[in-house]
Amino acid sequence: MNFSLRSRLSALALAFAGSMAFAQEAPDPIAELARRIDALERENQELRESVLRLPAAEQPQPALQPDPQVGPLEADPERAPIDAPFFAATDAPADGGAAAAAAPDQGYVVGSDLSMSATWRNGLEIETKNKDFRVHVGGRYQFDTSWYNAESNVQRNINLPYTDGVDFRRARFRIDGTMYEVIDWAAEYDFINALRVRTGTGTGQTDEAVTGITDLWWTFTKLPTVGNIRVGNMKEAIGFEHLVSSRFQPFIERSYNQDSFYGGSFNGFSPGIAMFNTYAEENGTWNIGLYKPVNNVFAFNNTDGDYAATGRLTALPWYVDNGRGLLHLGMSVRQATTYNDRIRYRTRDMIRSGIASTWPIPADTGQVLGSEMQWLNFELVSVYGPWTFQSEYLMNFLHNAQATNAAGTGVGPFVDTLFYEGGYVQLLYFLTGESDNYNRRNGFFDRVIPFENYFLVNDEDGYHCHGKGAWQVGARYDFLDLNDEGINGGVLHNFTLGLNWFLNPNMKIQFDYFATHRDAPTVPTANFPNGDGWIHGWGCRFAHDF
Repeated sequence: MNFSLRSRLSALALAFAGSMAFAQEAPDPIAELARRIDALERENQELRESVLRLPAAEQPQPALQPDPQVGPLEADPERAPIDAPFFAATDAPADGGAAAAAAPDQGYVVGSDLSMSATWRNGLEIETKNKDFRVHVGGRYQFDTSWYNAESNVQRNINLPYTDGVDFRRARFRIDGTMYEVIDWAAEYDFINALRVRTGTGTGQTDEAVTGITDLWWTFTKLPTVGNIRVGNMKEAIGFEHLVSSRFQPFIERSYNQDSFYGGSFNGFSPGIAMFNTYAEENGTWNIGLYKPVNNVFAFNNTDGDYAATGRLTALPWYVDNGRGLLHLGMSVRQATTYNDRIRYRTRDMIRSGIASTWPIPADTGQVLGSEMQWLNFELVSVYGPWTFQSEYLMNFLHNAQATNAAGTGVGPFVDTLFYEGGYVQLLYFLTGESDNYNRRNGFFDRVIPFENYFLVNDEDGYHCHGKGAWQVGARYDFLDLNDEGINGGVLHNFTLGLNWFLNPNMKIQFDYFATHRDAPTVPTANFPNGDGWIHGWGCRFAHDF
């Protein structure tokens, strides 16, 4: 026992002495840490030297870290800011921009990645990955059929009688897109257009088919303050219905305002320059432009002093549920000269057949002399679920007016101010529950998207499967008064009923019935008491756009 205890005590003493000796020999922890840091620095230096010996193209690049105190565009004055400069096509690198895109210290440069892919957005679109280049190739065509029943007084006292027929109302080819991210463009031509010209001998007339210009413009977008500037041939910003594309009209033809004032002989397009944008978080739009009045479809005017200044302002005091409920208010103003001191107010009817030069004209002032004019237009539009209410009223003031004879020479007294007016009110309802699609950036209606596209097929078991498309009914009252101060073109009252079947977003079939009462401007004679009377018409349109 004594030996065992003595042995254990001796062993403990030896262990304690050894641990004390080890503690005295152990290195200082701070010194050990410093030694490790030195080793890591030597290793890091060796790695850096080995990387620097690699070819430049294989060297890894650090991530872009903009200076938070300065901002990404000012952190390094030698560095090209993101989105600038724009690469011109002739300056693009031979590798298609891959090297520029791979240099993150420059950011993404517009036009550096020109690879493109195609998709379908209610038409074929081809665009680059970053959407700085985009091309849409498309068009529209509208095939109309029509039947008429007009009273004999009307048929015998009008330029051309109403006759049944068929025609392609429009056949347009369009290319539009985006260049270098901030420039939009469009080029559209209508191949259904005709001019009546004299024959070579001068003894008769013939109708010649020609191509008419519609949209042909550039738009500079994303500009400070003004937003957008458009240059070229375009629609002047006056009137709600006028600005809605013919692809999306709820009736086969627009109201009388379009033909009498906004369209006339120039198809509703004018050459000029316009600025436009939204305001109040897209709860309103504004548009102001300067144009050259034309009386042709080729967008030219070579007369001195002619001009038109047009402005439009809209507001959305109520907008809910992505446009399923809205109230739109709008006003347009136009101050303009006539074309070479002459103007003609006239309109065709709500359904037409044949080429334009063969359409009856129920209201027509003939050519009127005049110096300048003002248009004032008011818009009231509302959407409430499947219901759409739409109305407009336009006042036209023509100054220093005088009637003309068949030779175009002024006859009769001068009129200080000649006043004509027109307007319409219409109500539409979607039987299938859709709503009209309001475009807040433009301030008017866009494409209708059916809840369900039309189709009719058999399934694997032989049963019919079908989709109904979208169905819409509507009614419109339209009036035009071209009588004032003895320079009379007639008065029209029109009632139109419509049924629209939207097969899908790109195709629709329209059925319209109209009844027009005509108060003719002609002076009664013994054989022809007057040209007053009713005109009835039925029409169907097959429309496709892409």
